[in-house]
Amino acid sequence: MLINETAIDQKAMTSLARMSRKSLRQGRSRPVRALAWFIVALELFLTYAYIQGGASGWLVNALLAAFMLGCLFGEDRVNGLVALRQIPPNSREVNATFRKDSCYVHRTQAAESWYPYAGIQAFCETEDYFALLLNRRHGQIYDKKGFTWGTPEEFRELIQQKTGLKVQFIKGG
Repeated sequence: MLINETAIDQKAMTSLARMSRKSLRQGRSRPVRALAWFIVALELFLTYAYIQGGASGWLVNALLAAFMLGCLFGEDRVNGLVALRQIPPNSREVNATFRKDSCYVHRTQAAESWYPYAGIQAFCETEDYFALLLNRRHGQIYDKKGFTWGTPEEFRELIQQKTGLKVQFIKGG
């Protein structure tokens, strides 16, 4: 049995959003991100063309390029913030018990939920967190420093054994 206590905050939810985007949602977000980069390049080209031509509309194009860059680089932060706002305050302290049988228990002040290991679609890890992704829209995040019983290594081994999934290491989250 392993026990983890995690505080769900902006950093945790940003990491969860990044892990979800880089694993289960990877195929869906790639075309949108490619289009966004194309728009940035187009806006920068138009800015350059307006400046070279002496036209006055260059500032709008530069601002649009900057806005789109902000969206690209802040996507995970914004998605994490939106997801955090959907979590009630009494559900932001999680106590999870990972049992040796077929399920694990997720407790907050608001509720207790039992999840089968078979429902986990992806298992991700960053430097600070583990994430169990149940589908493209739902996941659970656990702080590596939050283990009160057991270690991160034992957790990684248990989840891999119970799900048959290999851990996906995600950089920068």
